[in-house]
Amino acid sequence: MRGLLKWAFGRKLADPSTGAISLPTSVEAGQVYSFQTRPYSEFGPADTGRFAAIKILGADDQHVVVAVLDRVWPEAPTGKDIRGVSIINEHRFAHTGRPAIFGVNRNWWKPESDLDEFNFAGTLPVSRAEQSHVDAVASYAPGSRFSTLRAANHAAEGEWRWANDREAFLVEAEKNNAKNEAERAAKEERYRTRLSKLTWAQLRSETPFERWTPSPPFPSEEFTTAARATIRNAYDALEQLGQKPRRADVRAILKRTVNWFNEADEEAGGVIETEEREDICAVLEEMAHVARQKVLVEEIDEWREW
Repeated sequence: MRGLLKWAFGRKLADPSTGAISLPTSVEAGQVYSFQTRPYSEFGPADTGRFAAIKILGADDQHVVVAVLDRVWPEAPTGKDIRGVSIINEHRFAHTGRPAIFGVNRNWWKPESDLDEFNFAGTLPVSRAEQSHVDAVASYAPGSRFSTLRAANHAAEGEWRWANDREAFLVEAEKNNAKNEAERAAKEERYRTRLSKLTWAQLRSETPFERWTPSPPFPSEEFTTAARATIRNAYDALEQLGQKPRRADVRAILKRTVNWFNEADEEAGGVIETEEREDICAVLEEMAHVARQKVLVEEIDEWREW
């Protein structure tokens, strides 16, 4: 991925008293920007007192490819500070050591809202190995990651806490998990209430996978359109089975639908990830319930390959 993304950062003048560098008016490969880290979660200390930095590996009119540098400073780093600093590898919680590199969709490039104290620090050369990550993002290669700039804060702050303050970090993570679990339980209760009253008419009035936009991070518009058509065809086929359909008939339609997703996902290069998987399984579960064969929900995991 080559070229420049002409993207305005807003007008910032150098401070005569400090000599601070103005933000460039376009983002280019090799630029390094510093930021003050935010708490990893709402349960962390409000002011971290730490600064981190990102390096731009490449940019075009679709994405900016960002790498998080492997160092934390007590104040905003300068060009001298960033020399020789490598890219951080993520190890916190379930991370397995992958470098913190991801693509940011052009429409998501909002550095001054996603990161605090965002400032230009200097430039570094982009290596051939780093360029390979840019090429992977440009081609949507399997394994490429896409996110907003908030992911840079999570990588920098999260890895520092994991290495230097792990005990307290784990306690905060438990609190955050407990909160998320309570929210999940409430969501499941609402979902059970929905399932008990759901009808084919209601399902047809809704848009399957409504949140699958933009792409990335969600699958392409072509994939989403085909997925919605597949689900609606399954609705029609199941409803035509009548009020008391045979389990074998319902199973055949659900399995055919799952197989479509298996094949479509493979052809698209593996676009079904966590959120897509959850949404597809939820729709399949709803169909099984409305078809009065909820026991088939347990079989879906055996059929899917995503």
